[in-house]
Amino acid sequence: MYTIGKLSKKTGVTIRTLDYYDEVGLLKPKSATEGGHRLYGDEEVMRLEHILALKYLGFSLEKIQAILHESARTWEEALSEQLLMVKDQKKRLDELEQSLTAVLYSIRIEDEVKWPLIFGAMQLFQQDPDKVTRVLDRYLNAEQKEKMLSVNHDEKKTKEWTALILEIRKHLHVSPESDVAQALADRWMEGVYNMFGDDEEFLGSAWDAISEESDDVMFYPMTKEVVTFITEAIRAKEMKENGDNEENSN
Repeated sequence: MYTIGKLSKKTGVTIRTLDYYDEVGLLKPKSATEGGHRLYGDEEVMRLEHILALKYLGFSLEKIQAILHESARTWEEALSEQLLMVKDQKKRLDELEQSLTAVLYSIRIEDEVKWPLIFGAMQLFQQDPDKVTRVLDRYLNAEQKEKMLSVNHDEKKTKEWTALILEIRKHLHVSPESDVAQALADRWMEGVYNMFGDDEEFLGSAWDAISEESDDVMFYPMTKEVVTFITEAIRAKEMKENGDNEENSN
C-alpha cells in the first residue's frame, strides 16, 4: 500500500494533483489509516498510470473519467477519435508554420515590413488553408500537386529560390535579351530541373498555375513582375537559339 506521499514520489504526480483527482472522483484511495491518511493499492497505481497515459494523449479529465468506465471497444473508439484530433492539430501547426515562414520571407525579400502582404499571408494559411490545394487542383493531378508542395517543406531549397528571386527582383528593369537576364534565366531553368527533373508535362502545368495565380499571395514571392521577367527572358533565349540554329543550317 502507498500513502499519498509515496504514490507522489513513485509516479511524479504532485500531492496537490492527487488531491484534486480524489476530489473529482477520478482516483479514489483504496482505504485509509486510523489517522485518516489515504492509502493506495496496486489497482489504484495502475489506474493512475492509465490516467497519465490518457492525459498525455490529450484527453480532458472528463473524457478520461468516461473512458475508464467504458469497455475496450469504447477505448478503441476514443483513441481513434483522439488520433483524428491530433492529426487535425498537426495540420493546424503545419499551416501556422507555413504562415510564419511566408511572413519571414516577405520581410527578407521586401527588406521592410509590408503589413498588407503579411496580413494576406496570415489570412491565407489561417483562415483559408485549403485555398492553395483548391487552386492547384485546377492545374495539377494529385501526384504533381504533392511534388510541387514538397518544395515548401525543404528549407534549403526555399532559401535558394528566395535568393534567386531576390536577384531577379533587383534586375527587373534590364532587357530580356541582356546578358544579366539570360544568366538569371539559365539559373532559373537549372534550378527547376534540379528540383523537379525534366517532366515537361508537370513543369508546364506548374508554370501555368504560378503564371495565372501570381497576383495572389499564395505563390509569393513569385509576383507577376517576376513571372513576366522570367517568361520574357526565356522567350528571348529560345528566339536567339532558334535564330542561331537557322543560321547554322544555312
